[in-house]
Amino acid sequence: MNPKNVVLSINVVEQPLVAAVNRLSRELGVELKGLLLVDEHYAGHESRPKDTSGLFQEIICDFKDQDALQKALKPYMDTILVATVRYESAIQPFRKVIPFLPYVITPTETSLLWATEKPLMRARMAAYDRRLVPQHQYLEQQDLPKLDLLIDGFTYPMIVKPASLAEALLVTRCNDEQALRSCLDDTFTVIQGIYDREHRQNKPGLLIEEMMQGPMYSTDAYVMPDGEVFCLPLVEVITAHAVGLPGFYSYRHIIPTNLSQDEINEAFRVSTDSIRALNLRATTTHIELFRTPEGWKIIEVGARIGGYRNDLYREAYDVDHFYNDLCVRMGKKPIMPGEPVRHAAGINIYADEEGTITAIEGLEEAKKLASVVYLDQHANPGDAAVFADKGGQLIVDGILSNTDKEQLEKDVAKVRELVTIIIQKS
Repeated sequence: MNPKNVVLSINVVEQPLVAAVNRLSRELGVELKGLLLVDEHYAGHESRPKDTSGLFQEIICDFKDQDALQKALKPYMDTILVATVRYESAIQPFRKVIPFLPYVITPTETSLLWATEKPLMRARMAAYDRRLVPQHQYLEQQDLPKLDLLIDGFTYPMIVKPASLAEALLVTRCNDEQALRSCLDDTFTVIQGIYDREHRQNKPGLLIEEMMQGPMYSTDAYVMPDGEVFCLPLVEVITAHAVGLPGFYSYRHIIPTNLSQDEINEAFRVSTDSIRALNLRATTTHIELFRTPEGWKIIEVGARIGGYRNDLYREAYDVDHFYNDLCVRMGKKPIMPGEPVRHAAGINIYADEEGTITAIEGLEEAKKLASVVYLDQHANPGDAAVFADKGGQLIVDGILSNTDKEQLEKDVAKVRELVTIIIQKS
């Protein structure tokens, strides 16, 4: 029999994955190869992360064509050791690939669907334990005339969020019926364009739910093929809404947190329940929670490594997140962290107002600060600056870390002071 020596990824390859494959290769004493299967509808995406090392062979294929998928994967049927996926937009393509990976440990197609479509996610968790989630209702554009009936018994404020988008895009708070109806009309006007931009191929829909009150946290948890769960340390997430800015995107990440061990244990218990409610296995999961007066509530669960979590866990705990992800997907237990080694922070920056970007200043000076690990620019002069709750993308993001918490806080504040996004109003 041919040796199992191929690591399969879907649509993207990030450099930490290349490093993780090389590490796994050394530890197994096997020369591993990479295979990147790319949906032809995504292949031309300008910012698609690609392997520059030559480790991953790239195959472009039409994922809507089962014959083409089978033909592409047939030569690797007996040699694929592990299959991984990183981006939310790649989960649905991964579901289409799974039937052609009969001898590879993977999550089930159905569990990945439940972990991608928020209404199905809410339904499964509510059936498992009603206390996990708030009251909620899914609707599509044709359901608007019966809105009163669909939300009968709900209380304001409410949150409107797309059923299949990440990064808090189009997530909006509504304090009364007029605001809710206006939000729904506006969101359905633009949502198809955002779905197209984010490579979502399903029909757009919205989730309405009663707003949860309390601070937000997240954990990435490893799920073994037999269901054993390992939760990584909690990350505190300060949303834009929490600091009085438009939208619910992650304004700031903080790790480690100041929570008591009892609070952490309860968050891990609820996180494990949410994983079991979705029947997930053999995957890393990204779980977002609110600590409400009624206890921990689940915002959502993703069957992937969370955004920025590789950097945050590496800086704060020296965790090799991509390596652990490969391990759990092949049935090998992850290497869990001990005590924190540094304080770490993640920051996301949008413009203070909407319009056309004329300049982004101060970035190079900010990069020189002692705590800065990296600062990346995601827009250029001439691009539109749009708030997250209207579907806009962030302009600058970064990771900072320091053994001195006070110095870290000073540098985080200094970055926000230095980085200036100059806007010409529309």
